[in-house]
Amino acid sequence: MPSPPISVFLTTIASQPALRQRQEYLLRILQVKNIPFTSYDLASDESAKRLWKRKAPLDQQQLPGILVGGQFPGPFSDFELAVETDGLDIFLRLKETYKVSDEDTPAPPVQPIGVPGAASPLQMTPEHLKSKILAQNSSPLRGKSSGIPANKRQGEFDVSTRLEGYGLQGVNVTEAELRDLVAELGLDGDDAGDLVKGLSDGNLPKIEKEEKGVSEESTTKVDMSYGENDGDNIINTEKIGKPLVKTTN
Repeated sequence: MPSPPISVFLTTIASQPALRQRQEYLLRILQVKNIPFTSYDLASDESAKRLWKRKAPLDQQQLPGILVGGQFPGPFSDFELAVETDGLDIFLRLKETYKVSDEDTPAPPVQPIGVPGAASPLQMTPEHLKSKILAQNSSPLRGKSSGIPANKRQGEFDVSTRLEGYGLQGVNVTEAELRDLVAELGLDGDDAGDLVKGLSDGNLPKIEKEEKGVSEESTTKVDMSYGENDGDNIINTEKIGKPLVKTTN
C-alpha cells in the first residue's frame, strides 16, 4: 500500500524573498529525497485555496503549506525541524499505509503551476506522450515496438541521449513525435525545426581546418642577423610549435 499523498500549497505571487526561499527549500528537499508530491498554486487555484483554508488551523495558514493524506501535519517550521532531526519519515508519514477512503475530501485536480521545481518533467509532459513513456518504462520490452522488429525500425532514437537527467532511458521516439511535442509546447517556424533537428541529430558536424600548401612540420622561419661582434652571423631557426634554437657560426 502506498503512503499518504503529499499536497504542497505554494503561490506564484511571492514578493517576499523569505517566502520564495521557503518554497525553494521545501521543493528541493522533496526532490532530493525522491518524495512524490502534488503542488497547487493558491494564487490561481480557488479550489486548492479553499481546501488549504479548511484543513490548516487559522493561525498556521502561512505558505508554503503541506497536507499529508488530507491532514495538516504542522507548519513549515515543523517541516524544517523534521529535516534537521532526520524525522521526515514521521512528519510526512512515509512509512504508513494509506487508503483512499481515509480522506474525507478528494484532492483538487492538478493544474499547471509557475513555481520553478513545483512539477516534475513527467508531470509537465502532455498526456498522450506521458502514457507512452509510462508504458515503455513499465514494460519488460521497454523501447520496443510491438509490430515492427527492432532491426527494421527506422528514424527512432533513445531520447535520454539528448535529454539527460529526466528518467527517459529506453524511451524511443521519432522525429514526427518530436514535432508533435514541440507543437504541444507552442513552438513553430524555424525555431521549432531547429529544436527537432537538434534533438534528433545529437552529433555536431566536425570542423576541420586545412591550410593547403602549408605544412606545420615543414614550415621553418629563418632570421639572418648580425650579433654585437662583427662577423658573428647568427641564424635563428624557429619551427612552429617548437622553442627557438640559436646557432652561431
